[in-house]
Amino acid sequence: MKYQPKKKNFTLNLAPMIDIVFLLLIFFLVSSTLQGEEALYNITVPDSSIGQSSSQEEINIFLNQNNEIYFDEKKYISQNIAELFTVINTDKNKKVKIYSDRKSDFESVIFLIEEFKSQGYQNISFALRDKK
Repeated sequence: MKYQPKKKNFTLNLAPMIDIVFLLLIFFLVSSTLQGEEALYNITVPDSSIGQSSSQEEINIFLNQNNEIYFDEKKYISQNIAELFTVINTDKNKKVKIYSDRKSDFESVIFLIEEFKSQGYQNISFALRDKK
């Protein structure tokens, strides 16, 4: 009589694997949406331990490390800044928020502030990332 081992029934339970896949999917979706427009323009906002959040409607201006100005996914340079103000054409009481890269020139930041002030905008602020 020859020994024949019993065949084991293996069942693969996919429920834990599906849970892990959904958790990874949620993680990547949340982490990618938190970056927002800063990632679109490749801007690294400086850290700060002070600052306040605002729920007021804002005009978001982006200044990357090459000192290129972006608004609504269109690039502007300092020579055609007047074109930017014709595109914005909104209420002067709106808040202007400048997202400037850490490596942007200080001169470019001051240029932006002066241009917005000369156009009558008074509420100008900077985007900062909370220091952790």
